[in-house]
Amino acid sequence: MTQFNPLRVALLLATVAPLPVAAQPGAIVQPLTPNADRLSEQMRILGRSPNDVSALIEAGRLSGKLGDTDAAMQFLARAEKVAPNDPRIRAARGISLVAMERPGEALAMFASAERAGVSMTPYLAERGLAYDLLGRGSLAQADYRQALRAGEDDELTRRLALSLGIDGNLAESTAVLNPLLQKGDRAAWRVRAFVLAMSGDAAGADKITASMLPGFSASLSPFFRRLPQLAGADRAFAVHYGRLAPSPERLADARLAPPLPAPVRTAPPVALASATPAAPVATTARTVTRAPTMAERRAERQRQAQAAQQAQADAARRAADAQAQQLAQARADEAARRAALAQRQQLAAQQAEQARIAEATRVEAQRVAARQAEERRLAAEALAARDRAEQAARPPVQVASAPVPVTIVDRAAEPAPTPPAAAPVEVASVAPPAAAPAVSSAAATVAARTPSNDDVLARIIRNLDIPASELGVGPPPAPVAAPASSAALAADAETARRAAEAREATARAAEAAEAKKLAAARAATAKKAAEAKRIADEKKAAAAEAAREAQAKRADPERHWVQVAGGANVAGLPAAWGIMAGKAPALKGRQAWTTPLRATNRLLTGPFKSDAEAQDFVNTLRKSGVQAFTFTSEAGQKVARVPVK
Repeated sequence: MTQFNPLRVALLLATVAPLPVAAQPGAIVQPLTPNADRLSEQMRILGRSPNDVSALIEAGRLSGKLGDTDAAMQFLARAEKVAPNDPRIRAARGISLVAMERPGEALAMFASAERAGVSMTPYLAERGLAYDLLGRGSLAQADYRQALRAGEDDELTRRLALSLGIDGNLAESTAVLNPLLQKGDRAAWRVRAFVLAMSGDAAGADKITASMLPGFSASLSPFFRRLPQLAGADRAFAVHYGRLAPSPERLADARLAPPLPAPVRTAPPVALASATPAAPVATTARTVTRAPTMAERRAERQRQAQAAQQAQADAARRAADAQAQQLAQARADEAARRAALAQRQQLAAQQAEQARIAEATRVEAQRVAARQAEERRLAAEALAARDRAEQAARPPVQVASAPVPVTIVDRAAEPAPTPPAAAPVEVASVAPPAAAPAVSSAAATVAARTPSNDDVLARIIRNLDIPASELGVGPPPAPVAAPASSAALAADAETARRAAEAREATARAAEAAEAKKLAAARAATAKKAAEAKRIADEKKAAAAEAAREAQAKRADPERHWVQVAGGANVAGLPAAWGIMAGKAPALKGRQAWTTPLRATNRLLTGPFKSDAEAQDFVNTLRKSGVQAFTFTSEAGQKVARVPVK
């Protein structure tokens, strides 16, 4: 079995389906239809009066029925500029919305226009299709039947039969479709195949496609077997657009539909034959309708009044919902603004606090440095004072320095009752290492006793400490304070060491604080630089994007064209141009252009200086029997040349 491809089925439906809700992508030259003729009449009116609101609205309505939704929306936008509150614009826009697969929004437009007094008669076919796409087949069939009262229309008949088939009413669908089947209407046979498939007769649908649609049977067979499994709205989207599964956009659109009226079952108002496709039509049945009674008319008026009240209540509810949404959005915007302001204030406070901490750190570092300097000064003064006190407390021991030759003169101890004291040491004068031999003991004694000796030399000698062991004499009487002086020196050394360690620790702490402060400042600077770079890059990217858009708009500005044909295959456009140029001499020597339109491509000529000039050329082409209309390309829209001879 051939694998089912939904995209291929959608393309097949767009090519062979009987419903002209979108342009036929396989056509090269747009075929002439009554709607196209009426559109040409409106274009002639617009050529004489470009701001004629009625002509613009009718042109938009007819363009939507022909499937050119872009042109329809442009006509209606022009009409809205002239008459913003004309409800007919909303009704005409509903036709294009149905063609764009947005039935919910289309029904909202139809309902709004109907409440404003617009007659729905010209819009019944499209409104019925919108009802079908939302799964309200009875409402769709009522609109189709009412539209058929104005006269026979093969397209409406096929839509009615298809709607009945979607609802599972095979017998009535067959009865509606039989007259067209007997005429050999290929589109009616396609509808018949869809109806059989939806009723579960996939084999019958395959037989029709094999005989009436050769080449499509293998592609449509898996599609036929999926149809019975779908719900009503899904079936409608499947047979009209080839969409088997609801998309998020479709679900969102369905929520835009207004409250729908209750279905009303009425007798079919059109004459329908019941013959089989093979039997000829012998007679045409006539339907006799019974005039409604007064009670029925009263009930109908009450129903319509209730529906109007419900519609007003729904409109008020939607307005209240919109107002509440706007209020919530305003509150959210205000909250966001306040949050941004609070964030800026918090950032400013943080920056101020960081600046205060940095200043306090600097002041504290200066204070610590001043205290350390003062401590060092006081310690130096204390050490100097201690040294002076110790120097003053030392006994006047006269010794020679170790490298200086010293002559010791022994003197006999005088007899005394007490133990002999150590003999006084006679110190010779100090001489350099290469000096003469030591002086005599007498001279040394005189030098020690006589105050006329050299004061400088005496002071040097007094300041020399030589151990008694080196002098060759017995231990002199030790001063009582000597041990205490050693302990004091050790204590002072320990105090000085601890003070030095404390100063070093304080200095290290100050250095660490300064390093931390410097690192924080560097980090803040780097963060600011990164943020500034990010902002600059964003501005640069935005400027580049704006420059690219501006360049694209300069390369392809808004221009006015005349569309003469369309086609899905770009390669076939030159041949189509040749056909059109053969019919209209005004096209000879002109350049052909093309731009995409959904699944097809526009065949254009131009550009023209204004829309009015383009319309004049349209009028010229119509004199040669070529149907065309104006088209305005947006700024930045690519329009390519078509190579023609």
